Amino acid sequence: MAAAENPLSCSVVIVAYNSGDFIPVCLNSVHEALRGIDSEVIVLDNGSPEPLTEESKNAFPSVIWLTSEKNLGFGKGCNFAARRAQGGVLFFLNPDTVVAPDTFRKMLAYIQSKPDAGIVGCKILNGDGTLQWACRRTFPSPLAAVFKTIGLAALFPKSRIFAAYNMTFLDPDEETPVDAVSGSFFGVNRNVYARVKGFDEDYFMYGEDMDICYRIQKLGFRNYYFPGTSILHFKGQSSRTRRVRSFIEFYQAMLIFARKHHNYHLPTIIIAIGIFFAALVGIFSRLLPQWWKMVVDIAVTALVYAIASLCLPVPFSLRVIALAALGSWLPLAMFGEYSSSDLNSVQRISWLIPIEAAVCVYFIYKMGMTPLCFVPAGLSLLGLVCWRRVAFWTYYFSRIFFKKRRRAILLGGTSDDLSFWFDRYNVLPDIEFLGCVSGTPAEVTDENREHLLGPLEDIFSICRRTDCRELMVLSDAHGFHESFDLEKLKMLRIKTLLLVSRKKQTDFAVVDLNYLR
Repeated sequence: MAAAENPLSCSVVIVAYNSGDFIPVCLNSVHEALRGIDSEVIVLDNGSPEPLTEESKNAFPSVIWLTSEKNLGFGKGCNFAARRAQGGVLFFLNPDTVVAPDTFRKMLAYIQSKPDAGIVGCKILNGDGTLQWACRRTFPSPLAAVFKTIGLAALFPKSRIFAAYNMTFLDPDEETPVDAVSGSFFGVNRNVYARVKGFDEDYFMYGEDMDICYRIQKLGFRNYYFPGTSILHFKGQSSRTRRVRSFIEFYQAMLIFARKHHNYHLPTIIIAIGIFFAALVGIFSRLLPQWWKMVVDIAVTALVYAIASLCLPVPFSLRVIALAALGSWLPLAMFGEYSSSDLNSVQRISWLIPIEAAVCVYFIYKMGMTPLCFVPAGLSLLGLVCWRRVAFWTYYFSRIFFKKRRRAILLGGTSDDLSFWFDRYNVLPDIEFLGCVSGTPAEVTDENREHLLGPLEDIFSICRRTDCRELMVLSDAHGFHESFDLEKLKMLRIKTLLLVSRKKQTDFAVVDLNYLR
């Protein structure tokens, strides 16, 4: 049926960049949420260095798959994909999300109930159920930006003056008109989207959502925050491999928005300077939350060079230590090492080998040091790995000794990947996997049968017997998982979590499904 004849038809547009490990889970939730709705799903693989696999595409044959040879950016990618859309309502959705079973139905009904609706966003949650405040915002003003940057917004979240940017003074369950919603998920009538000619393609990755909200509001429509449904957003999967560049693009987007739309009566140079300082604060506050790791890295490097100076003809000076430490912690900060509490960083540290070699060459040719300087350089890298492994195992065994590990059961007895979670018991040190359950116990593989605790229908008695109140739903490479009744599990007060892992089995997303509604 044509979009004009059926206002409840919709198109879901997903622009994916390096999201191959998470998009199957997203598409599976979208597929379930669109049952009975006249709809289509369009996915653009936006020039990903690691393209979406044919296996993933074959798992969702109804999806319209598009490919771009280069990264078009978010806005241009959305416009490119939306040209194929036929639905009366366009939903733009990030690939690192999980939607609730009734999300699209509720959003469509709400949009239809608001004749003046421009863009409509819903409640967006982190994997642990906490609210992502960016799901409702005011347009940025210099004062609001200053309050947010210097932390007054966080100190006074209920203040309408200090916390204006993310509107933290409002009840998250309160429906309200807003200036802007998050681009990670929103719905807009196709005709409204066409009137503003889609996203502004001057933006590359950030700011497009705020810009289109601004232009739609200028046409006389109202943008709404609708908390009647929610999605879970893993946040940042597309930018995790390009962190520093992502921050630069974010603040470039803010400058573009200020140039195009600001009414602040301030020279552009003043706004640019303000955005530059906000960028510095943002980079250091977000890239270095695990600052203690950086301190330990510098201390280990200094200690190694100090010991080496006693045993080898290698000078020990502040300049040498500074250069050696800079060659370690600065690249690690750019790789995102200090934005994560992960202590399994062997791969990131291995990337430092050519950098440390370059530092040693500088020592030899510019400072006249002996080639033996390669020895402390190699030992310092080894030290960075060793202290992380010691810290990890100390933490791991302390959790066991003090009985702080969460006891969990896996749903997925027929999954080929199940044995990984029992063979590699250290992948999630805070969780102890007791065994598995399956909705189809007769189909459990011989390899997994030793871990089988019983059928899913006996989950309550199994949890009572094992003193476990958590069910980890294991998704396969296609994003599919064994079916379960989430509402029933909620009534039984069993915490239901979706366990999503990357192909390289180094990153894990644990998503609390109990918050979806």
